[in-house]
Amino acid sequence: MNISLSAIRYFVTAAKYENFSKAANELYTAQPNLSKRIAELERTIGVRLFQRIGKQVRLTEAGRLLHQEWAEALDKFDQSLSEARAMQQEQDNVLSLGVLEGVDISAFVPQMQAFQREHPHVLLRLERCGMHRLWQEFDAGGLDMIVTSEVSGAGPSTPPSVVRYVAGTNRGMIAINVRDPMAQHATVTLSMLRDESFIALAQEATPQGYLTLQEACRRVGFEPQVTREAASIETVLLYVEAGIGISLVSGNSRFISNPNIRLVPVDDLYFEDVVYWRANPLHPAVQAVVGSFLSDGPV
Repeated sequence: MNISLSAIRYFVTAAKYENFSKAANELYTAQPNLSKRIAELERTIGVRLFQRIGKQVRLTEAGRLLHQEWAEALDKFDQSLSEARAMQQEQDNVLSLGVLEGVDISAFVPQMQAFQREHPHVLLRLERCGMHRLWQEFDAGGLDMIVTSEVSGAGPSTPPSVVRYVAGTNRGMIAINVRDPMAQHATVTLSMLRDESFIALAQEATPQGYLTLQEACRRVGFEPQVTREAASIETVLLYVEAGIGISLVSGNSRFISNPNIRLVPVDDLYFEDVVYWRANPLHPAVQAVVGSFLSDGPV
């Protein structure tokens, strides 16, 4: 029997709330994905974990037993892993900063250079990755801080142990093939896009981002027609370049030099550049980098 650690974590979180929506929000995933993972776990172990009554779920007696045992084991695992990583980080003096693919961090370069001059003993390790992996690495302690981009008002809720800081706000854009007639508009609104074909990041790559696209369009009265899903922003823009559809992007996107793609501002859509870090970091350099990078308090 092969049970993954992520499957156990999904179950323990769902059991804690006995509410798949709340659990999915904490896990930064979509509720259908969480339900699928729980069903797969039940088939793997041959035990029904939840009673499903309409839209409500309740732990079975077997589920309560496994939740108690697995939650304790998971807490011990997380604690020992966190302690081991803290020891390694202190030994190596490495500060890990994750950046969402596609986000332009040029505004942070002066602060990074100043930080390195002031703290030459700290090695600043940068990693760029997709949304799903970004949060996985942060939650597991592999990244000390992360920089991401979120539609204003649609960021995930965070536990008290995590600080969320909005470093800047950018106009939302549509990335569109230059030959598309809509590319000639000076600006557009979301409602003007109701008949367009959307290219979106796959739900597996960024569940929260996929839901954000749907919610933004629903606010103005339509369901987006998602005709392609891609695993990376580069692939999304490849489809746009080929004229297969459009994509919503932040004005802080670093993919703006392609002559076959035009970015048209969206009047009623804004993105936020957001920095996350732990409120009580094990690595002392996090406090130093917060002071060097950010001049105002968290929001």
